Amino acid sequence: MPEWIMALVLISSGIGLGLFCFVVGAWIMFKAKSQPGTGESFLQSPKGEVFSISDGLDDQFSDEPSGEEKSILKKTERFLKVLGGE
Repeated sequence: MPEWIMALVLISSGIGLGLFCFVVGAWIMFKAKSQPGTGESFLQSPKGEVFSISDGLDDQFSDEPSGEEKSILKKTERFLKVLGGE
């Protein structure tokens, strides 16, 4: 058998072995992370829509920074100026 065919066979078998190990590792990780009874499948996308329930904590954060946050931002700006940043 010519050398280039042998090299091609060895390279393709190495790639195939690598892909096989990748798929087996992904399947093991999926099985470890999946919850029982959810109906998840390894190769199929889940059916249905994702939704979230508002718990009232989303309104807790404001767009205006507090006094402590402003002082931290000023210190950060001063620190970056010393280092030559913007």
